[in-house]
Amino acid sequence: MRSARAFWTFVLACLPLFSTPVLRAETLSLQDCITRAERFSPQAIIGLLMEAQAHATAKGAKAALLPQASAIGNYQQSNIPTIQALNINQATLNLAQNISPFSPQWVWARQKKAEYRAAQAERIATEEDVELQVKILYLSILKEEDYLKRFHPLEEKLANMKVALIPRYSVGRVPPFDLVKIEMALSGLAKNREFTKAQLSADKESLALITGFKNGNQITLKALRKTPLFLFDGASFKNNANPSLRALRRRVQSSLLAVKAAEYERYPSLNAGLNYGYEGSNGFFSFIPNTSFPGNIYGLPIESGWNASLSLNLPIWDWGIISSHIARRKEEASVTESRLNLERQSLQVQFIKWEKLAQTHLADKKRMDDLLPQTREAAKVQTRRYRLGASGILEAADALNIWLNTMISERDDYYSYLSDLAHIERLMGQNTVDYE
Repeated sequence: MRSARAFWTFVLACLPLFSTPVLRAETLSLQDCITRAERFSPQAIIGLLMEAQAHATAKGAKAALLPQASAIGNYQQSNIPTIQALNINQATLNLAQNISPFSPQWVWARQKKAEYRAAQAERIATEEDVELQVKILYLSILKEEDYLKRFHPLEEKLANMKVALIPRYSVGRVPPFDLVKIEMALSGLAKNREFTKAQLSADKESLALITGFKNGNQITLKALRKTPLFLFDGASFKNNANPSLRALRRRVQSSLLAVKAAEYERYPSLNAGLNYGYEGSNGFFSFIPNTSFPGNIYGLPIESGWNASLSLNLPIWDWGIISSHIARRKEEASVTESRLNLERQSLQVQFIKWEKLAQTHLADKKRMDDLLPQTREAAKVQTRRYRLGASGILEAADALNIWLNTMISERDDYYSYLSDLAHIERLMGQNTVDYE
């Protein structure tokens, strides 16, 4: 008996080692979600890749300003004098440098650097877009979870009233309308609960995709307790650091440099070159005699030396190609500047909108906070009166419905206010609100 007991004790102790691992949900704060989204969100990754691409282009444009060195090798062997030309065989080093102060190449390097700085600002704007998206989903999930918690006590009260009504209804003491009213109220709550669950599931799946989880069941969110103060005003908005606006300013600078580079195409270009190495006619192995040089039937020997050159290119007539380049660059600059002005006006309008909404939601939340104890007490009183036969089902159901609507409105105002603050933060390009 003792050995059998020991055997089963051993089996039970080892059972967890062979059982299927249970997927546990990870509890995440708002900042945890934001940090993960910046790593796993496809939108954030694209922003990083675009910045890296602009950085590589800027480095290439800067490198093109430096002297360019290359090695040149050529070998040809023929017994035909017209083919075997002088100095056709060579092994030389070549050094070239653009020395014209009016070359478009110098301006293009500055223009690509401005594009890179614009890409940096756009990458920050993309990260803030992802951050805003995470905040909206986070707040929506918490709001929907709060909705479900508020539905539960009301469903319990209605279910208890229904249980108390059934025996009274069966003997004809209660009119059928009372039971129907409760059934309709329960049906409405069930409908709202199922729709809320569906939306909650969708929001959790969206947040899971952004934050790098396989599904929404892997995450559990920490609740928020604070109601941050509203500290924004028109004066603070004037000093905003909106990254989208900053990126457009840099795009304007880049487009103006592109115009300047196109205008520099009218100026002459001056290039310097230096060659050093070996040159000859017949190359390294002269096995075929060259009858063009009777003094040396194997051709001229390979000689070493250097050769310096300076070339000037002056555009005279191009049938308007340069003019069309300049006109196109000017139009692009005008379009970019117009986008900057439009974005500046749009941000101002959006700030006014979100500022008013935030103030309205905060004021309404305070009103709901004051009404909530009254509606809760009124629901309790009306339910008690109905059970005692002092009031009808309409008064009791309405009191419960008012209590539920007050709870829902308070939660809706709270999360809407936080969402308004998140939008304002995105507009101003700063994170100053402490949500947690």
